[in-house]
Amino acid sequence: MPKAYLIAHVSISDATAYAAYAKAAGDAMRHFGPKLIAASGQYENLEGEAHERHVIFEFDSFAEAKRFYESPEYQAARALRAGAATGTFVLLEGIS
Repeated sequence: MPKAYLIAHVSISDATAYAAYAKAAGDAMRHFGPKLIAASGQYENLEGEAHERHVIFEFDSFAEAKRFYESPEYQAARALRAGAATGTFVLLEGIS
């Protein structure tokens, strides 16, 4: 079964509110145990809309990643992000 990747590109407008989101999102993730692949390291925006933060998480499967994203715990965390940041979140199935 192929892995799945949750990829987030984010620009933050309210650092304090975003920190509350990040903590709540991290707490929600603990149950799902994704592997952190990359987080806000050196990057170069080659094309498209630029964002200041980039994160990639690896999940055991697409279904597991979707369960995380749709979980009540993450949706509560997501509500904290509203107004604190804008971005693009993508769920991508890996190749087997």
